[in-house]
Amino acid sequence: MKGYKGFDKNMKCRSMQYEFGKKFTHNGTVSLCKQGLHFCEHPLDTWNYYKPLDGSHYAEVEADDVSDKAEGDSKRAASSLTVKSEVKIPALLKAAVEFVFSKVKPSAGDSAHSATTGIYAHSATTGNYAHSATTGDSAHSATTGISAHSATTGDSAHSATTGNYAHSATTGDSAHSATTGNYAHSATTGDYAHSATTGISAHSATTGDSAHSATTGNYAHSATTGDSAHSATTGDSAHSATTGNYAESSVSGKNAIAASLGIKGKAKAAKGDWIVLAEYDKDEKIIAMSVAQVRGKLKADTFYSLKGGKFTEVKA
Repeated sequence: MKGYKGFDKNMKCRSMQYEFGKKFTHNGTVSLCKQGLHFCEHPLDTWNYYKPLDGSHYAEVEADDVSDKAEGDSKRAASSLTVKSEVKIPALLKAAVEFVFSKVKPSAGDSAHSATTGIYAHSATTGNYAHSATTGDSAHSATTGISAHSATTGDSAHSATTGNYAHSATTGDSAHSATTGNYAHSATTGDYAHSATTGISAHSATTGDSAHSATTGNYAHSATTGDSAHSATTGDSAHSATTGNYAESSVSGKNAIAASLGIKGKAKAAKGDWIVLAEYDKDEKIIAMSVAQVRGKLKADTFYSLKGGKFTEVKA
């Protein structure tokens, strides 16, 4: 069975070391969430276990002796996994759309609408200006047409678009939203929900706690408002901002700003970029705000917090 697997920044999963291009085996009984080598059928379900902003890696895998899938997502356990080459975020998003389309016969006409309300149901469109929507738990929605919209409201539901000017949105907890087109927007409001865009001037936003938002295109902005929610951008002139407590903000492109305005927030940026931080007292009142350009004593690609009105390096 074909699937996808996530790993931490060191290519480990459950303390097991993996490598690209190798086969791994489990000796003994295969039991989901207990024993065996785990992976997901849906590419974006890997984000439930390894978040895109934690330095995680992803790969396509080939699995043998596979268990039944878990309720709520597409996780499986297998006796062996062949880990193929690494899959970067843009390719993972494309694979997510293709996965949904493999499950259903989409509406293919321009201005065509596709909708489902059942649990575990899929909805897909390929025409320009076409809309795709689902309201059931664990339901998937996808569009590939320009100016096409995709939306889900169910928990653990996925929404993805690949067309320019296309919008993707989810409101359910643990739901994922992704776009790959330029000027396309992605948004989630559920806790633990992830939002990602890879197109130029495409925006990504989340409002749930522990929800992550990421963009890779130039002029693309990323924002989060929930506690412990992380925001990151990699494109030039792309800004990253968080207002939640304990949240991280990072930028790696040129002429970009990373702002973390919540309690015990931290931010990092590339050389020449800017970071904005806030400091609070024990009563959670703002006592200082500071803006600085990353140069001189401030190190590039290093997280800082604000303590005593000064930028203080956050030790790993």
